[in-house]
Amino acid sequence: MKTKKAILSCFMSLSLLLPANICSDVYAVGENDIAAREAAGNETQEEAQDGTQGEAQTAQPIGYTVEGLDDYSASCITDGEYSTSLNEEQYDFTVIGEKNFKYVYVVWNAPPDEYALEHGTSTVKANDGVIHKLIEFDFPVKSFNFKSETGGVLTDIYLFDNDNFPENVQTWDPPCEQADIVILSTHADDEYLMFGGTIPYYAKELGLKVQILYTTTHFHQQPRPHELLDALWHAGVRNYPVFGVVADTWLITSIEEAQQHFDFDTVREWLVEQIRRFKPSVLVTHDINGEYGHGAHMMSAQLTMDAVELTADPSQFPESAQKYGVWDVPKTYLHFWEENAIEFDWEIPLQSFGGITAKEAAQECFEIHKSQTIYPELYVGYQKYYDCRQFGLYRTLVGVDDKADFMDHIMPLAEQTTVPETEPETEPETEPETEPVTEAPETSEDAADTVSEETAASTAADTENAGSVSPIGIIFIAVGAIILVGVAIMVYGKLNSGKNKKK
Repeated sequence: MKTKKAILSCFMSLSLLLPANICSDVYAVGENDIAAREAAGNETQEEAQDGTQGEAQTAQPIGYTVEGLDDYSASCITDGEYSTSLNEEQYDFTVIGEKNFKYVYVVWNAPPDEYALEHGTSTVKANDGVIHKLIEFDFPVKSFNFKSETGGVLTDIYLFDNDNFPENVQTWDPPCEQADIVILSTHADDEYLMFGGTIPYYAKELGLKVQILYTTTHFHQQPRPHELLDALWHAGVRNYPVFGVVADTWLITSIEEAQQHFDFDTVREWLVEQIRRFKPSVLVTHDINGEYGHGAHMMSAQLTMDAVELTADPSQFPESAQKYGVWDVPKTYLHFWEENAIEFDWEIPLQSFGGITAKEAAQECFEIHKSQTIYPELYVGYQKYYDCRQFGLYRTLVGVDDKADFMDHIMPLAEQTTVPETEPETEPETEPETEPVTEAPETSEDAADTVSEETAASTAADTENAGSVSPIGIIFIAVGAIILVGVAIMVYGKLNSGKNKKK
């Protein structure tokens, strides 16, 4: 009987060491582990069945119907072709998606005036003249009304339900507030044929702020504006280009002929304004002889030479000086300029283009201009009148180049830091002196209450800690239990041994 009591006492001692919730906690952890392993196993099986598990799926255009247009007109904006479009004085029709969507991609042939997408009481307006425009609703919708009071040439509309867009959808940022490099290209495609790897290298590979200006426009020469934007996007440009104030025309073979076709004063004023607006560190443009003798190229070079002497003078074109301030361009380059000449190495590989050379990247961009690739003599290369490696530093405020780099002696805008203004030192404020506060002496009752509160708090804390045992604590408790059981067995054995001896 004494033996049983001794063993029972040992186990009761062990039970006092174990909090009441130990078993339930251990079970819960084990149950959660099993559930986690099952979930992981299921996920692994799903990934094995679908190799694209975890990868964002490219958004596909959502089908839709159009109410308010005849079938042919509706087909012009649903076929995804630049070659078909609507040209109306105003628009008022409804687009109804096959399912909910949040993004609308609108393509125009020429810069539109303001238009609106209306859904119930919600209206999204576009008024920036971007011809490849992505518009986002605040929430998914099933339909919207497309309204424009002034119309325009509308080419395509696409709907998407997520923002993992295909490559042909461009999400343009506004033109730069300030540019590292401004490139003045006379026509769409000259930026690659004449300037080679400049845009792919500086815009995409180095990630600099590169702003493209075009002396002439091609909105009357479809689909060249679309090719222009598609190629720039592929080249890594994300700031929307700026188009000039004169329309392109047929080949012009002299500066005199160019003066007959184009208003030089208007173009000069426009160029001065753009330089003041973008305040570039570097300006790059054409050969003064027009490369192969193109008069419009000559115009771009000549007016650039004029403009850089005017942009720092507030008395010249004072309206743009007042709007943007004045600016003196640190470095200006002309294609084939013989003084301070440099030769670029466009055979360098570009990691941002998968390792192909800068020249090959430029050729890829040029080939997007499909309307121009029909001429076999046009390609990115080093032939006599098109050699895209040869430039000269026409004007500089920072000295001549030590290497073939448009940014030589220039710090990129992203690396420039603004030194914070130092605030004037001020005398430290003196706190007013106050009389010390004398607390009332603690009474015996207060002391008793305090001790009681502290004891209760300590007891509660002990109880809470007892209910939460770490894994190491559980191990110690288990070892103690084994020891107690061993002692109990030993006691039991000795007692039995004593009884046998007495017998």
